[in-house]
Amino acid sequence: MRFLKLQVVLLLLAVVAVAALGADIVLKNRAETELVAQINRRVPEADGVRARIRSFPFVGRLLVSGKVSQVDVTAQHSETGGLALSDIRVRVEVVEMDTDAAMDGRAVVRSIERGSLRADLREDRINARLPKLVQVRLEEGSATVSGPGGSEAKLTLSPEGKVQLRVANRLVLDLALPETPLLPCRPTATFVTGALRLTCEFTEVPPLLFDLARR
Repeated sequence: MRFLKLQVVLLLLAVVAVAALGADIVLKNRAETELVAQINRRVPEADGVRARIRSFPFVGRLLVSGKVSQVDVTAQHSETGGLALSDIRVRVEVVEMDTDAAMDGRAVVRSIERGSLRADLREDRINARLPKLVQVRLEEGSATVSGPGGSEAKLTLSPEGKVQLRVANRLVLDLALPETPLLPCRPTATFVTGALRLTCEFTEVPPLLFDLARR
């Protein structure tokens, strides 16, 4: 009889644990879905927005510390002012969230410890803005320019955040990066295969999440 009672207790505990895990997943998924909807409203030019909250258990960690370990926001494409960014990822770590809002399935960011950006400006987007006889080929660590004066060409990202191409010291391309909440800090640029990669780090809640922080 005592063994039977123990089995019943263990079964009840298992049912409670499964129910709690299910509720935890539901609340996290709801928070992620709302976060995507809010970002889509704030950045309508972005396509393929996804959000992922990395925390397990979601509710348990929030109740104990009020924080989750990481939030990732990604977008496949965003175009503003004629320049398009691709494969955008904004990551924030050690994220303080509003616990009451989270219990209601809402994502309200209060503070972060650190964050980072990565986005690509693809070479075909750059080439589309160049004179027909001038084209850029981007590879890991280098940029090759074909066309008149190509051997003297230099592609850079200026301190003011402009993509510039100079050929024989003549400015051929001078394009400002798009002003968008998807760029939370002034990036630096490196060459990767097929793209100019933009990266930077920050410690304040990014503009992308600023409205959410003020709710």
